[in-house]
Amino acid sequence: MARRKRYIKGRVYITDDKILVGGKGKKRRVVSMGNDKNNMAVRRISSLYDKNGKKKEHLIPIEKYPDIPKPSGVEIKTFRKTVSGKPIKEKYLSKTNTRLNKWDMKKIGTKFRPKK
Repeated sequence: MARRKRYIKGRVYITDDKILVGGKGKKRRVVSMGNDKNNMAVRRISSLYDKNGKKKEHLIPIEKYPDIPKPSGVEIKTFRKTVSGKPIKEKYLSKTNTRLNKWDMKKIGTKFRPKK
């Protein structure tokens, strides 16, 4: 039996927020949506609840992982370029040992919308 080829789709990385949206540059986890290392598409992972305890809208909830301890969700918006207009490359992101499972990837990869 052959070993399955590992792709980067679904892998979780850590990056500065200033690369994606500008601003101060908070460390944030992102998930890869494609398999191209030199022209990546990523979505941000953030907490499911805001600082007042209300559930955020436009987040697709995911399971808990060792690298993502709080209840979290993936944003609907996909980032394909940096703020300066350059493609996102894997070598500029910090790798983690976490990968989203296939059920979470199916949820965030399709036209799934969270219920309000």
